[in-house]
Amino acid sequence: MDNVQIEEIRQGVYKALCDDLNTPVAIAHLFDAVKIVNQVKDKTISINEQDKLKLSALFKDVVEDVLGLVDEQEGSGVSEILNGVMEMLLEVRSGAKKNKDFATSDLIRDRLNKLGITIKDTKEGTEWSVS
Repeated sequence: MDNVQIEEIRQGVYKALCDDLNTPVAIAHLFDAVKIVNQVKDKTISINEQDKLKLSALFKDVVEDVLGLVDEQEGSGVSEILNGVMEMLLEVRSGAKKNKDFATSDLIRDRLNKLGITIKDTKEGTEWSVS
């Protein structure tokens, strides 16, 4: 893979963005970069580590920093924290059900439901989802 091609793509993206934020052209250049990534994945071409870093930086800079297309929960760790808290709550609820403390079990379910979290008891265990 030619280092020049990656640099041309990068320059094309930024030139388009500087041209009155011409996102259709910028995204077309990004698709050229995606084509390279797919070719590397399919092992039809190979690129060195420096070029991999340049491609990664290009996507981060444009997609995340310029266009703002990022999963805020994933980026901030909120998703991981939510999973941990939900696991803990569901363990407490399961313990309450085993002890026939249905008032506590129902209270946890109802409070989560008010927060937009649905829990579903299955044979394999309890599942939850954000509604």
